[in-house]
Amino acid sequence: MLAAASSILALGARGHWLMDLLANFRVQYALYLVVAALLFFLCRNSRWAVVTAVLAALNLWIISPYLVPSPRSAVVEKELGESFRLMNFNVLSSNRRHDDVITYLREKDADFVFLLEASPEWEPALKKLSDLYPHQKHEIQAGNFGIALLSKTPFQKVEVAEYTPLIASIDALVLVGDKRVRLIGTHPYPPINAKVCRLRNAHMQRLAESIAKETGATKTIVAGDFNMTPWSPHFVDFLSASQLEDSAKGRGVMPTWYALPLFSFGVPIDHICVSEGIHIEDRGVGPDLGSDHRAVWVDVRIIE
Repeated sequence: MLAAASSILALGARGHWLMDLLANFRVQYALYLVVAALLFFLCRNSRWAVVTAVLAALNLWIISPYLVPSPRSAVVEKELGESFRLMNFNVLSSNRRHDDVITYLREKDADFVFLLEASPEWEPALKKLSDLYPHQKHEIQAGNFGIALLSKTPFQKVEVAEYTPLIASIDALVLVGDKRVRLIGTHPYPPINAKVCRLRNAHMQRLAESIAKETGATKTIVAGDFNMTPWSPHFVDFLSASQLEDSAKGRGVMPTWYALPLFSFGVPIDHICVSEGIHIEDRGVGPDLGSDHRAVWVDVRIIE
């Protein structure tokens, strides 16, 4: 029982990068183990029915904060604050469906858009969007770590930050009404071996420390391809250290990266996290536009 063994091994995610990798598939384990428990029950194999049911319950308990509606989903009176839409999309550097992506961005009409894997091939597409997004900050790179921020409104401040050497993040300050909002787009390494897994974790730790130093009334939103799911303990550590909240919490499991275009082959590794005082009014995941990732967008309202 691969799902059963992986469920147990994933409990050691802090101790080894491979176990952390296994922790990203809690949803899949829960689905497979529920089915297995039912089959064992029908076959009257009570021992394995109990084992698989207990492990299914363990995985469901771990992912339950995303399945159970959150108090933040409560209705907020619209006159309480300014609202806007932000989108984050890893477009895939080798993706050639530029026109489809441009059409989708125009349809969603977000106020701010982070585009990841912004390679030189994507630069003409960004220029085509300058009528909708006259304020842009690009850090174009060959390969998979270019990044761009598109905005309808001027930046009060914008700079490129490196939480991992040679890996660009964009850190911008904008005004929404009379509120200062810090927007950070980031894309750490994927955890394909022990070394880059440590680099990813250190990247997110430095980012969290930067956010924790923020003082005053500035609100913060971090968006990007974190290359980790909410079930990773390192994602939990990031939220705790930065005092941010995952916009997906209480809104169901929405995969954003797919090995194959089926729910059971997808995991949520693209995130938008917000600070206290920002209410998530709506959240969605976009369609297949040629990338292995899907766009993530949120409608938010500043409530204090």
